[in-house]
Amino acid sequence: MSDIEFTFRWCRSFLERLLAEGYRFRSYDEGVASGDVLLRHDVDLSPERAVRMARMERDLGVSSTYFFLLGTPLYNPFQAPVRDAIREVESLGHDVGLHFSTYQYWPASRPPPESDIAEAVAREQGVLETIVGTVVPTVSFHLPPPWVMERTFEAFPSTFEPRFFGDIAYLADSRQRWRHDGADIPNGGRPLQVLMHPGLWASEDAPFEERIREAVAEADERANDYALSRHLESDRIRDRSAAPPEV
Repeated sequence: MSDIEFTFRWCRSFLERLLAEGYRFRSYDEGVASGDVLLRHDVDLSPERAVRMARMERDLGVSSTYFFLLGTPLYNPFQAPVRDAIREVESLGHDVGLHFSTYQYWPASRPPPESDIAEAVAREQGVLETIVGTVVPTVSFHLPPPWVMERTFEAFPSTFEPRFFGDIAYLADSRQRWRHDGADIPNGGRPLQVLMHPGLWASEDAPFEERIREAVAEADERANDYALSRHLESDRIRDRSAAPPEV
């Protein structure tokens, strides 16, 4: 589809098309059958845009699952604005899950023992549970290495296991490839998983490289706000309180 724009307006129209086709939005713990769609969001870049997307979906009566990273320099889940964003996503009726980065632990070329993966996933899920009330057991792997694709893990469900990936239709906006491959909805109500990255969408259309720069700018702004409020401003307050009274 040559008319694809990476705008929230276009995103809304795409979800409305799914609704018009009769698709039912399901969570991963419900499974997936004919006429069902699993809508997933890997929050790689922007918690702020995740909130905007979550609000839009709530207005449409659409439920989805938002997967958040714990180890990324682009956002800190424990920083107040990010923590509040994650909690708002959950409060809007969406599921929250772990976006797990294997690259924090192992090289992409050599798969670790499954027990090591399960231990690391459980540890990060436990950390994420300190932020939100409930973390879904399903895991979305960040930039998945080949050894997680179409693989079933004993300890947790994965968005890339066959029942969610190879056995059903799959659409993803990764690196904005929809611009070239299209975002065609399957015929006949075939079960479908849709992946949309909130950080790739905004009020105005822009290429992938610009979206990455925007994410870096958002991260810089959060860091700048923190540094000014917690260091420079607090230092000035302490300096004023310690100064002798003027006479």
